[in-house]
Amino acid sequence: MDENALFAVRNLYYSGNYTQVITDTTSAKTHANKATTHQLNLFHYRALIATKNYTRVAQEVTESHALGLQALKAQAVYLDAVQSADAAGRDAALAHLRDMLQVQSPDDPQPEATNLEVKVVVGQVLASEGLIEEALTVMLPHNNHLESVAVVVQIYLQMNRLDLAKKEVDACKSWAEDAMLAQLMEAWVGLRAGGGDRYQNAYYIYEEIATSSTSPTVKSLVGEAVCNIQMGQYPEAEGILQEALTKDPTNTDAIVNQIVLYTLLSKPAEEINTLIQQLQTVAPNHSYLQDLDLKSSLFDRAAQRYAIA
Repeated sequence: MDENALFAVRNLYYSGNYTQVITDTTSAKTHANKATTHQLNLFHYRALIATKNYTRVAQEVTESHALGLQALKAQAVYLDAVQSADAAGRDAALAHLRDMLQVQSPDDPQPEATNLEVKVVVGQVLASEGLIEEALTVMLPHNNHLESVAVVVQIYLQMNRLDLAKKEVDACKSWAEDAMLAQLMEAWVGLRAGGGDRYQNAYYIYEEIATSSTSPTVKSLVGEAVCNIQMGQYPEAEGILQEALTKDPTNTDAIVNQIVLYTLLSKPAEEINTLIQQLQTVAPNHSYLQDLDLKSSLFDRAAQRYAIA
């Protein structure tokens, strides 16, 4: 029963059904053993973080909780600081996460597993900060820990090392081919590698994930939309993104991809600007906006060189 509950929760989380994860982990913990309860708690608080319930995670996780859960609390504090543009809080949370890599509990029955749980969180945060080399140093070796492999693959893709990302995914297939997370990794690499067959295969992966539950999640819909954009199927992508934004108007991935799609479709500037303003409202520090500001500044600087005196 415990393993069945964990399997279902994992797939719900990886597919992006975070609300259901919160509900199911709450009920499953009432009749689970200690080890399973810890795993359920990990996904419970990850789902709360994914739904931006940072304060709740920070309040509920205490020093009496396992180190892996305390790492999630530190991540929640970090993300809350990022969201509120609190630079000092952001730096303090990042320093705390680094320090947690050195912490070991003498009462921990599974110190290696705990270490991997902490590394996954720290690696994700460092990668989001652009500290790619440091993140990779933290994550390797990954000891065939599936979530660690997923973070390593994301880091390699961020480094534009498609060859190394593909190597990790190919190796992962020998021991975790049927796992949903392994299939998602294959889709990530396929989308970056490009080509009609790879795009189509990635689409099938997201489509299968979408149909695995009663209702497709925003995460799976955005994945399908990205595949359609890459295949040049813009009308299909537009319909899927509209469905995603109907489900969650604040989803930044859906908004950004809608901006990209509208640009490709040569939609009126007013419609594109409305989406940009929407993104500025829900995520003023989003990397897309930072990149847009940088490119706009570079363009203005270049234009001044040709300005008529």
